[in-house]
Amino acid sequence: MKVLIVAEFTEGALGVSYSNAFKKNGCEVYNFDLINEFNKVNPFSANRYLNSLFGYLFYPAVNKRLLDEVKLNKPDLVFIIKGAFVFPGTLIDIKNKTNSLLFCFNPDNPFNFNKGASNKNIRESIPYYDCYFIWGKFLIPELIKVGAKRVQYLPFAYDPELHYPVKVGEEEKKMFGSDIAFIGSYDKEREKFLMSLVDYDLAIWGNGWDKLSLFSPLKKKWKDRDVIGEDFSKVCNSSKIVLNHIRKQNNSAHNMKTFEIPACKGFMLTMRTKEQCEFFEEGKDIACFETPEELRSKIKQFLNDLEARNNMRENVYKKVQKHSYNVRVEDILNISGKCHSEEPIRSAQGKLQ
Repeated sequence: MKVLIVAEFTEGALGVSYSNAFKKNGCEVYNFDLINEFNKVNPFSANRYLNSLFGYLFYPAVNKRLLDEVKLNKPDLVFIIKGAFVFPGTLIDIKNKTNSLLFCFNPDNPFNFNKGASNKNIRESIPYYDCYFIWGKFLIPELIKVGAKRVQYLPFAYDPELHYPVKVGEEEKKMFGSDIAFIGSYDKEREKFLMSLVDYDLAIWGNGWDKLSLFSPLKKKWKDRDVIGEDFSKVCNSSKIVLNHIRKQNNSAHNMKTFEIPACKGFMLTMRTKEQCEFFEEGKDIACFETPEELRSKIKQFLNDLEARNNMRENVYKKVQKHSYNVRVEDILNISGKCHSEEPIRSAQGKLQ
């Protein structure tokens, strides 16, 4: 099967993970790097201010390049991740001029009007995909409401190329270890969440935390860098507790770290959500909290209980093996077969429990 993946392909990006997973499943894969193609045609790409004002003028050129790529390679499946630059008209042209199936996986909430999360192209393109894959069950009714042909629940996953246990030496434990670790880029919601933990041995890993105010006590907790791949795993394996903060926009669902932390054999203390507890058993595989008071109580409970942490790390590591991107692609390919042979259906939960 020939697959064209339309996405970003920076280190650690979903485009890379899905490209590798489609290849592992025997597909012939072509990558269309949206950011790279945008930068090629946009003379203002290096200037943040000018790009924000005039970048949209170069979207048509990117869409023309995408259409030319589809015509050239004639893929059986065009798999678009989010599709912020992709026009609805381009999807219509692809359907009219090729036999390619059009699938979209949106790792954000398409109905979030925050500029970084969604835009008009994303929302107006929903009805033109043969299947729209979404990570949160709570978003399925709204996608159906706005005209999606077929909606498929597709949770996040872990990438075996990036997320795996590593042995950490004593010197590396000093570098990467702490009582409590948080891995993630800055936003106001996360800042407020972590402020309640400044009295702990807390380490913050990720980008954007330079936005903290000069006198924020979290400044001293930030390690001034992100961690990807083995470094991510070193943090998970050197820290007693790895926190997982579920943003409000994720509602009752989960996020990428729901699977990435367990895949590295980290001990995960996560905000309690319905979907996470469908994947993993609370108290046996993962630890959960709901309120700031419960969070501190769970930290106190597990910080000095090495046996409990190790047992849960082993338990969740076994269960997370069925949640890799390789397995997710198996389900995507199964759906592609159904889309060729069935009438569109409005909703599907799949076998991903």
